[in-house]
Amino acid sequence: MTSQGMMLRNMALVGNTASATMPAGHRPAFEAGVQMLFQRWTALQLGVLNEWGGSNSREKAAGIQHEVLEWFYGKKSHEMLDLADLLDQAISEDFNIQAEDDSPYQLARSLVNMHNQVAQGNYEYVHQLQATPAGAAASSQKAQPAEEEGSSSSDEGSSSDDEGEEGMDIDEAPAPAAPKAPVVDADGFELVQRKGRGKGRP
Repeated sequence: MTSQGMMLRNMALVGNTASATMPAGHRPAFEAGVQMLFQRWTALQLGVLNEWGGSNSREKAAGIQHEVLEWFYGKKSHEMLDLADLLDQAISEDFNIQAEDDSPYQLARSLVNMHNQVAQGNYEYVHQLQATPAGAAASSQKAQPAEEEGSSSSDEGSSSDDEGEEGMDIDEAPAPAAPKAPVVDADGFELVQRKGRGKGRP
């Protein structure tokens, strides 16, 4: 019997990766789920947003999604690690992104287990995706386009601090504003500045 997996707080599915045959009538729900998971893959969405794959970045992203569907429909056995390698290679070749956040593995895990659920007529995970809109994840994506030889490595320290964070649907808190320097008048006295709270408000 195929495991239906367990759902985590980040909307990822974990569990057995055993394959299941997808009935034709279940495909629309599965394909909708695939699209929603791709919308939550921040490495890919940031690549599209910044056109790291060129002017046809959006078409390349759609091509990866189509390739994943063909992978499921054309294979009898669905090995999660094989799909993770496919996703990792695709985003590297098409968008020059080195996804060091392990997001290809996370996405492959959710895709394979969702496939097994939907194949058995269980649409719970798809419905939960529909009820949970994808956040503005691209603004906080940790994946970076691969550096060309000879490029500056001044940002290496900051990238190491980000390792281990999820690569799917992450939002970060904005950095606090820097304090303003004191204002001194002509006689050397420091002036007390009032903090603004918007127009018309003290």
